[in-house]
Amino acid sequence: MKENPRRTFHIQGITWSKKNEYVPISGHAPVLNDIKASVREEVEGWGESCLFEMENTSKEHRQLKVFFLIEWLACTEDGVGVLSLTKDTFWNYSGKHVAITNIVSCAHSVKKTIYPLNLKGLKLWKKSLSKGSLYYYPITNGRNMMVYMLDFSFKPFEVKRGKVYAIVGGMEEEVSNLSDRIKNGLAFPREK
Repeated sequence: MKENPRRTFHIQGITWSKKNEYVPISGHAPVLNDIKASVREEVEGWGESCLFEMENTSKEHRQLKVFFLIEWLACTEDGVGVLSLTKDTFWNYSGKHVAITNIVSCAHSVKKTIYPLNLKGLKLWKKSLSKGSLYYYPITNGRNMMVYMLDFSFKPFEVKRGKVYAIVGGMEEEVSNLSDRIKNGLAFPREK
């Protein structure tokens, strides 16, 4: 994939199965545990998003975990990252800018954490990837990566879709209102 100079976030999806197999998702990933995964990244004026689709290609019920990692590229060492206790939202503050990250999905459960981009955070991420679980880390100073872990449960041939998005702006209220509008628009699409 070609790097876009307008990028403000880096969003990466990784599928994970109980057999400790994991595959980064970019475009169309190979089938893992009979689940076919694909993502499509979009750069918008307000930030970036990653649309994802998971399809069970078997006649059996299947489960799959998917991790989404989000890094705000403009975050500096004096920044602060916080996860919301009431929503699937992350807040990042750096200089005069604020970023919010949110997710819309039909996953069985969504867990989230924020890891610092230092040796401790990278060790926690490595443990998360090896065990398929997240370690709770609600706030961090400096550069960080925000992580969502989605547990999917699939019926035979079932397809599930969702979207991870990240917004950057100058005012917390403005960014929060835009996030709510995007999330509501995705959850309740208009009839065509």
